[in-house]
Amino acid sequence: MKNVVRIGIDYHGVITANPDFFRAFCALAIADGAEIYILSGGFTKDIKAFLDAHNIAYSHIWSMADYFDNKRQLTRLNDGTFQVDDKSWNKAKAEYCLENKIDFHIDDSAVYGKYFATPFCLYDAKNHICANNQLIVDFRQSPVLALNSILNFVQQQKA
Repeated sequence: MKNVVRIGIDYHGVITANPDFFRAFCALAIADGAEIYILSGGFTKDIKAFLDAHNIAYSHIWSMADYFDNKRQLTRLNDGTFQVDDKSWNKAKAEYCLENKIDFHIDDSAVYGKYFATPFCLYDAKNHICANNQLIVDFRQSPVLALNSILNFVQQQKA
């Protein structure tokens, strides 16, 4: 049986910064047998509505807001926003990726990176590249090439 590659992708600032690219990227990844985990601070209903409206395929959505709300650790403010303890918030994606055996995560928030054991790639939305100390993925190139860069990296990490 083929070893499934799990790719985490941040919603705000990554997918929302380049939805056309990620529509093709996610479809290719899933067609290749990978699982796409969309991770976000926002609420699942809002993320799902955007993904569906833009025809972006995914395997799983994980919402930090819903997670902390279910744990009764989310404080809703009068202006419609919410608040969670900074340290808990900043390490939540890293913990989720580790628990769910995510092989590679793409995010535009550097503050989260220090908590990750999962390979974490910092996405630069202006230049459409993602980098860590071992890999640079150029999202200006074709989705096939970007996906192959990630899949090859994951295979090397697992070897």
